[in-house]
Amino acid sequence: MTLRSRLLLQTCLLAMMTGTGLAPGTASAQNSAPVPLFLKQEAQQDAVTQPGNDTPANNGTTGSNPGGFGSGSTSVDSFPSDPNAVQSVTLQAIDAEAVGTLDPSQGGLGVDMWNGTTRKSAAKLVSELPATPATHTARDLQQRLLLSVAALPQDMPKVSLLEARVAKLINMGALDGAIDLVRATPQGSRGAMLAQAEVNALLIAGRIDDACATIESYSASYDEMFWLKAAAMCALHANDPTSAAFSVDLVREMDGESDATFFGLVAAIRSGTAVNADLLTDLRPIDIALLSIAKQSIPESQLETGNAVSIIGLTNAAATPTDVRLEAAHKAENLGLISAQQLGDIYSAVNFDPADLEDALDDAAEGVQARQYAKLYQAAAKSDVPAVRAEILAALFETAQIEGDFLQAARLCAPLVEEIPINGDFSWFAITALKTSIAVNSIERAASWHQVAKSSANPGNDISSRLSLLYPVLAISGLEDTGAPKPDDDAVQVNQDVMNGATTNQPRFGLGGAVTQAQTQPSRTVDLQALTDHRSRMTEWQEIQAARSDQAAARRNAELVYNLYDGFGIEVPEGAWNSLLIAPYAEERTTISSAVNHYLRVGATGNQKAKTVAMAIQAQQIATMPNADPKALADTVAALTMVGLQADAQHLAVELLLASDR
Repeated sequence: MTLRSRLLLQTCLLAMMTGTGLAPGTASAQNSAPVPLFLKQEAQQDAVTQPGNDTPANNGTTGSNPGGFGSGSTSVDSFPSDPNAVQSVTLQAIDAEAVGTLDPSQGGLGVDMWNGTTRKSAAKLVSELPATPATHTARDLQQRLLLSVAALPQDMPKVSLLEARVAKLINMGALDGAIDLVRATPQGSRGAMLAQAEVNALLIAGRIDDACATIESYSASYDEMFWLKAAAMCALHANDPTSAAFSVDLVREMDGESDATFFGLVAAIRSGTAVNADLLTDLRPIDIALLSIAKQSIPESQLETGNAVSIIGLTNAAATPTDVRLEAAHKAENLGLISAQQLGDIYSAVNFDPADLEDALDDAAEGVQARQYAKLYQAAAKSDVPAVRAEILAALFETAQIEGDFLQAARLCAPLVEEIPINGDFSWFAITALKTSIAVNSIERAASWHQVAKSSANPGNDISSRLSLLYPVLAISGLEDTGAPKPDDDAVQVNQDVMNGATTNQPRFGLGGAVTQAQTQPSRTVDLQALTDHRSRMTEWQEIQAARSDQAAARRNAELVYNLYDGFGIEVPEGAWNSLLIAPYAEERTTISSAVNHYLRVGATGNQKAKTVAMAIQAQQIATMPNADPKALADTVAALTMVGLQADAQHLAVELLLASDR
């Protein structure tokens, strides 16, 4: 049976059941028509419910929240802290919502990550995650949280954590993850909302053929208005005007013309004329697809809306003007909506005169910053002479540093930097290569470039001073021995001691203040030489900071470094804090709420990994704000360390330091 025939049959059945002609769709086996996931404001939801739930979804903040963030009520389900330990358990029915695409070996957070959290509060935690995490490390953690295979609390089985996870993945532009998560779910367990989510993710990604194939596979199951409009879109895409007219007429008969954007786009496709720009606000996935079919571009103004659908659409659409597409791609990668490889592909597709690429270092800069990046990127990629490539990359990184784009440049150019030989001939490039390698977490290459830089430093160059300026990054990334106790030994052990109810004299860094090694481990052998060297290097770093023209920026940078040191148990030299103790002592700061701070601590000390990660992501939202509270930022790395995410904590701290270096 064709799609058109199924639609007609569904319409006739509706008419027979209601005793009228064409009427609005009634409730199907999936209950009332769900709101499309991309229109949901997840931050306002308490939880997302599955069809048939006796308690309707609450979009506001009214009603009780018995689970809350970390309620100690008896409804909390606990899971073994060691998923590999032998356990005696009562077998229950398999929860289809526990599905995921990442196990611990692939970066998943572990089967017990929801330990100590109710299902309702877990759904709230997920729904209120940010659409655009402030750092790439936080975004990576958020995606892993949403995609992890994990046992779920059983206190409110009708609350759909799976739907909340998929909705958030789409909301944050993690389209492949959303599609994979839906498809990992048994088809009989999906329901209308997950089916719509799969289609929407494909449409946002510009995969209209795949979306239409998926629509065809689902169309016999659901009769909501979404599917009628989707059928019309696919018919227009297939250049089948008869089927398109039939589906559009059904939409009009059943829902009127209340959706002005849909009918405006359909009319534009049929007539070959431009659609009214006033209709192109708050674009939905189906709108992006219809614009593509009409061969019309998304308004450039959508680039400033923060709407992930529009930004990804501008980046993917062939009709987008080149310079606009470059700016969209630049913004999309910074927000994590596309990968650095995708950005590189877009930069590589720009047409430059070969002579302009050969003279890329001598020509005047392009008028659009992203276009200048594209030209330098192409010139570096096409050069097969390592010295020339390094020179071009150095120019690209210098510009990116000034513009605040260094981290993006590092992600983009890391594969090109990897082809530069690591030896003394490139000592002049060593610091740039070192920073780039650290930024992309390539620590082995960073260590090699670090050695080249140290070996090449002499009074005739500035390598030594540049290494001194970079010292806090080197210390936190583990490339310099600071004499500090190892967090993977001490912080994790203290966490286990707390979980076991034991008292301990192990150090607990951050989350209430660091304590010194001498106070907690008097019997431990201290590497005095490493500690002496650390103090000397910090003195050099402080002298550089004191010489900066922007002392306000220098002070903020010092506060961030000292707080991060506290979070990792690295010694802050005596007197360093005194240099910052300058009146007035009362300052305006952008900080996190007391509740986030409280549950960050509760999650970390209680080994509640999912809760800790969610709160750390929320706390990181201040990272890009003016005058962000460095103590709040540092507490997140301490919390992540305490739940065993030491590598993520280090990478997050390094990202914060590199981002603050302008």
